[in-house]
Amino acid sequence: MKKAIKNIIITLISVLLLLSISGCASSDKNNNTGQNPYAYLLEGFTYEKPELDLSDAEGVLKQVLEKGTLIVATSPDYPPAEFVTEDGSVYGSEMMLAEYVAECLGVQLVIETMDFNGTLTAPDTGKVDISFSGFGWKADRAENYELSVGYTGSDKDYGHTLIVAFKDAGNYSELSDFIGKHILAQASSLQQMYVEDQIIALDPNGSTELELVSTLDQAILGLASGKCDAVALDEHTADSYVAQSDGQFALTGVMFDLSRYGDFDGNVALAKKGETSLMAAVNTIISFANEHGYYAEWYTAARELAGIEE
Repeated sequence: MKKAIKNIIITLISVLLLLSISGCASSDKNNNTGQNPYAYLLEGFTYEKPELDLSDAEGVLKQVLEKGTLIVATSPDYPPAEFVTEDGSVYGSEMMLAEYVAECLGVQLVIETMDFNGTLTAPDTGKVDISFSGFGWKADRAENYELSVGYTGSDKDYGHTLIVAFKDAGNYSELSDFIGKHILAQASSLQQMYVEDQIIALDPNGSTELELVSTLDQAILGLASGKCDAVALDEHTADSYVAQSDGQFALTGVMFDLSRYGDFDGNVALAKKGETSLMAAVNTIISFANEHGYYAEWYTAARELAGIEE
């Protein structure tokens, strides 16, 4: 048990160190000039590209084409969408999609790693061109950003849940069982909204503590150390962290009710509000990848590398 906790902590510390590097590319692979530093993301996959008319490109899209790079922000603590492999490379189905988008635009991908809040602000400041970081659709995001069409790699119903220490798993069978508990969630995430709306809102005494953290890795470390009772996250990421915990964590099977938030259409990419030219091209590319099953294929490969079982 202690060995399992130690392995988790070592892995997560490496991710936190990577996230602490600001203004730098996410991997030493980026130091290779003249070569595609992220070619490994789609290595071994066969795919076609959609026809794009970029002659009327405006705004950020025009800048991307002129400079020859697509700068993407991500918080790589969200397997299988984005995570760090044992050799320190950024991987994941969304990073594979980002590489595909760059290739379709005829430019080179540059990945900037940062905490989740950073991925929301970076497009507005011009630090990056677009963000791929496990975003779900939210009304405030649709109002403040340009969001892409959705993409998902699984036919399984997609949900959001909470994980707990294995020894406590039997104490939770419904959301009300988390009232009065200490819960960790990533700041500005869907899970923050779900905990506030569906647990804290039902707490008559205000005894439930929701602590917000910058990265999911901090939340997982909190659960491993006994700092909190539960961590709220999406079920695919929950599967990954539980699988890597060697019996330390457990899935509760308790799911948040998503029906109250309207249609849920997978993850979306995010760009600065008004960058419709960029998002139109990205939507064409994502739709092509969805229709041809590419994203589902990349998602399966990322799940396997992340150690997430079906």
